[in-house]
Parts: sequence; structure tokens; C-alpha cells
Amino acid sequence: MILNIIKRDIIIASRSGSSALNGLIFFCLFIALASISLGGTNEVLKPLSPALIWLAIVFSTMLSYQNIFQEDYKDGNLSQLRLGGVSALNICIAKSFSFSIQSIFPLILSIPIVAVFLDMPLSEIKTIIVTLLIATPGLTVYGVFSSAIAAKIRGGTFFIVLITSPFLIPLLIFGLESMNSASDVDIFNSELRVLIGLSLIASAIGLPASAAALKTNLE
Repeated sequence: MILNIIKRDIIIASRSGSSALNGLIFFCLFIALASISLGGTNEVLKPLSPALIWLAIVFSTMLSYQNIFQEDYKDGNLSQLRLGGVSALNICIAKSFSFSIQSIFPLILSIPIVAVFLDMPLSEIKTIIVTLLIATPGLTVYGVFSSAIAAKIRGGTFFIVLITSPFLIPLLIFGLESMNSASDVDIFNSELRVLIGLSLIASAIGLPASAAALKTNLE
């Protein structure tokens, strides 16, 4: 059933394309405007490019969190799934995978293109992709959790951003620290191992918490 939900969400997203497209547009606009505001020179942008990319992806995903549950809640699909015997936990797991595929992976795939304009070296591009892939479970599950809480709230984007910001800050800090400490010899430094731990903790705690919040909203 989890695979069916993921497949359904991906089909719906591919037909509309709005969620992934909006995220990509915001991602590119953030990088472009930040580059212009910082002067646009390689000397200034090159050391700041990892932070700009991380911030752009975090903000882009945060703006997409509201869409995880709200539409399905409004049209009754979530209630139908629960009446069909699908547990709230399985729904949250499925939504986590579908959100990662729809909203986060397209952003990560676009990093090499953006990195070329920021004059990032290949080793740095590789490292930032690795760190973001490791952080993806955390970025996803915290979004699922906040969206499950705010499923009943119309226009709850600000509320969702308010909830998720404290959880995403550690991911951002250790993601950037792991990049600063990475080398071609040892990319899996202590900071990156902390980032792995944060993503695992987010999955272990966030998914049951998301299921509890969703179940409460559907009762």
C-alpha cells in the first residue's frame, strides 16, 4: 500500500508539475538574487557558494511542506486511506518518500548546473551532494511532521516554517561544517557522521510523531 500511495503522489505531481517547478524556480531565484546582492564576483561567491546552496534548498523545501498533506486532507483522500485500513504511520512513510522524490531530489540534481555558475570545484560539488543526500531524511521527515500538525490549517505556511526552523538549523550547521572539514581522502568526517545521526534520529522520532499528529487530525 505504501508503494501505491507513492506511485499515486508521483503521478499527480508529474501531471501538475507545480510543486517541483516552484521549488526549482525559488532555488534558482535565491541563488541569483544572493549572488547579485553579494557583488557577483567569483572571489566573493566561491567561499560562500556551499552556504548559498544549502540555504536555497532548505528554504525551497520549507515552502513545499504545506502541500504534503493539505490537499489530500481537503479532498478526503486521507480519510479514505484510514477507512481502508492504512495506518497513519504507513501514510507518513509513503508521503516522506514521495516528497523526497518530488521536491528534494530535483533540487539536488540541479546542483551541478548551479555550481558551474558559482565556479565550485568538482570535489566541493561531490561533497555538497553527499551531505544533502544524507540530510534528505531529516529535511523530509520534519516537513512531514509539521505538515501533519497543520493539515487542518489553511494557509499555514508561516506556522509550518515556525515549527520546522529549530529542527532544520542543526542539519544546516552540521551539513556546512561537514563540507568545511571534508577532504578527498576522508569525506566521512566526524561532522558528517553527526549529520547521519541527526537524519536517523529524525526518522526514528519524527515518523511516529507525524503519525500521531495525523491520526489526531483525522479523528
